Amino acid sequence: MIATNPMFAGATELKPDVIGASKYWKAEVLPGGGYRIELTLGWGDCPAGCIERHVWTYDVDATGGLTLVGESGDPVPSDLPA
Repeated sequence: MIATNPMFAGATELKPDVIGASKYWKAEVLPGGGYRIELTLGWGDCPAGCIERHVWTYDVDATGGLTLVGESGDPVPSDLPA
């Protein structure tokens, strides 16, 4: 789901020294194996830090199963450029 969704194409790992990133992810290890991944998509003046953003949170279990845990933020515009 994540890898095949064109909206997330080009997302990179969040780095503290990067300014203006509009597509990024961060991950943490879950107890018992697997990961929690937060994918953030931002838009609107991203060189200044993105005015709007939306975040999806997924859990990936040790077998690769994917579960959407939640999402939050601004509604994603249908005409958002890839």
